[in-house]
Amino acid sequence: MFYKTLFNVNIHHGYFLDSGEKKFLPALVDDTLLSGEEKENALENYSINDYIKIIPSASTRSLFKNHRILLRSNKQGFSLLISAFEDGGKYTPLIFLNDTSTFTFEIQATDPYFYNYTELKNTNESRLYLFSNQLPNGQSTGFENIFDNNGGPIDNRFLLSTEASQDLLRTISEEDVALNTSMNQFSLAYIIKLIEDDGNLTQQEKTDQVSKLLIANIQARIKSHTIGYLRLSAKGDGTSHILEFDSSVPSDLKQYTLSTTPTFTISFINKKTFWRYISLSDGVKLTTNSQKWSTKNGFIEIKTDDFDASGLEPPATDPDDYVFPNPRVTSVKKEGNDYYSEIFI
Repeated sequence: MFYKTLFNVNIHHGYFLDSGEKKFLPALVDDTLLSGEEKENALENYSINDYIKIIPSASTRSLFKNHRILLRSNKQGFSLLISAFEDGGKYTPLIFLNDTSTFTFEIQATDPYFYNYTELKNTNESRLYLFSNQLPNGQSTGFENIFDNNGGPIDNRFLLSTEASQDLLRTISEEDVALNTSMNQFSLAYIIKLIEDDGNLTQQEKTDQVSKLLIANIQARIKSHTIGYLRLSAKGDGTSHILEFDSSVPSDLKQYTLSTTPTFTISFINKKTFWRYISLSDGVKLTTNSQKWSTKNGFIEIKTDDFDASGLEPPATDPDDYVFPNPRVTSVKKEGNDYYSEIFI
């Protein structure tokens, strides 16, 4: 008996892995990419602990305990290992997982400037991101299965609708309280049950109150920098399973770890902003005529032709009179639909 890897999860971010304008992963067709050796060097100095944390749900921690599963963190993400033994050249869990077993992890940003350098949509709305091998309830079929977009960028294909976000939060809460014989009176699931059992409310009033409660909880999580959730079910949609199930003999159902351990990569794309230089000596403002990548490493050279007349205040300003450092992520402003990094020179 030993521990066999069930699956691996990597989380990458272009802000930490790019070097200037050279990309770790392409975001645009004409991007210049890092070489293989440069990528290896970037990963050597990379750690998700610089900006994010992964939190297993209460029901997932119970799965760990009851099925002899270990979570092993690393600089790129984490792995789950399950206690298994060899069975005819395959590896079967010592304690079987139910077909409906689901591992849930909350993804939470820890860097207060995370959204200044990360390209994410709808961060101020009541919607959560979900990375899963099952189509969530209430979500269109255009939702991205994590098996299908392995290593691809995080975009709106992983963004739940408001209704699906509510359903997800409710499901996670119900999974967590199901572990206890007595429901926590402060839990979301318990409060929802009180509302739905209230005989003085109409069905529509119950629906409206539950919806408002769930939206308030989602917004509170977003304010606390929760980005979304990773949920991997033992049986996913189609063939997107995290275990191999052998049902050839119905009376003797077997399950094995996959012959090729799945590795899922979630890739955050760094934000592009216009760079606005503000001279402290004379109050001149110079704004680049195109957006530039936010990156922690490397250097993006700014030249005279990065400015045009509309980006100079006053218009007679000569850009050659100034030096242009790269911006920090501490000063990013949104104006209309555009973002501006302000650099004082």
